[in-house]
Amino acid sequence: MKIVMIGPMPPYRGGIARFSASLAEHLLDMGHDVEVVSFRKQYPKLLYPGKSEKDGSQSISRVHTEFLFSPLNLMDWYKTFRQIQDFQPDLIIYQWWTTFWAAATSWLIHKIAKAGLNAKILIHNTFPHESTWLDKKLTAWALREAVSFVTMTDAESKRLRAVVNPQAEIITAPHPVYRQFPSSDLSKVEVRKKLGLPLEAQIALFFGFVRPYKGLNILLEAMGKLKAQASSIHLVIAGEFWQDRAIYEKQIAELGIHDMVTVRAEYIPDSEAGLYFEAADIFVAPYLDGTQSGSVKLAMGYGLPLVLTDVIVDRIILEYPIGCQVVPTGDIIALATAMRNFLTGHDTTNDIEVYISDSWNKLISTITFGHNAKVN
Repeated sequence: MKIVMIGPMPPYRGGIARFSASLAEHLLDMGHDVEVVSFRKQYPKLLYPGKSEKDGSQSISRVHTEFLFSPLNLMDWYKTFRQIQDFQPDLIIYQWWTTFWAAATSWLIHKIAKAGLNAKILIHNTFPHESTWLDKKLTAWALREAVSFVTMTDAESKRLRAVVNPQAEIITAPHPVYRQFPSSDLSKVEVRKKLGLPLEAQIALFFGFVRPYKGLNILLEAMGKLKAQASSIHLVIAGEFWQDRAIYEKQIAELGIHDMVTVRAEYIPDSEAGLYFEAADIFVAPYLDGTQSGSVKLAMGYGLPLVLTDVIVDRIILEYPIGCQVVPTGDIIALATAMRNFLTGHDTTNDIEVYISDSWNKLISTITFGHNAKVN
């Protein structure tokens, strides 16, 4: 098929840009003719809490990409639509996750529908994290003319169904597994030395942008419980803080767990990110809200056992051959217990490469043909 995909691509930072690059390259590897329309501009500086939108260390995708689209510039919208028309695609994959793009999305979906082009809207988040009533209104308006959607969790499908055309098709296929970062080819001890992490401790990794819904405060409370049990677990927090870091520093001080926590409060570039997964023994995702996590799928690509809350569990996670412990959202004691009990040495010799490939095949089959999916 000739496919146009619309969404962020490297050098834009974050999980959705990594997802886009992986999806585009898997489509290419499956024999499709793929072109990506990415963003000339993504957000105004005022609305982006990080230091920069871009990561210069990211490798460039093998897929041809035009950086044309932007949220507020009508000329860019016209350029994007002309690029789509010129390519004459069999399928357009449009990615949605934030209502800041509502106006541009509404305009482009209208033009696509009027031209009779085949499009699927791939939903990362129906509403932004920490959304308001206005986000629901904007989502309903932006997606009102779309007729075919792909979500990656059943919970997201339920959210979406409440705001889109009642006749729209909504199909669900789980978020695939990544191995996005290059391997260091170093031993775990060598990686830990390079990162300045404890060599003998059992390391639990929390990775990605720090935002309230990700539950870091609950994880720190669990570390306090583990300290009282004389646990040797060491927590590594690696990611840029999108809220006041002092809140967490105060919590660490009050719990007396400075010696059990390493904080790397900065965006971890792709050239270094893989080292943190190679250094870890387990990955912890104590989310309080949300429906999926790209960081969890990255950890799975590295064969790390998972400890996570029930709000972000999907079929691929439950079938994960390395193993996972699912705990109730917000349950500090259950989280601490799972972390302590799960660090017993897991066999990571399973064929992760086959598992990764299969997870992408399921999503791509769903997008292109509607197979291997659940219709909601």
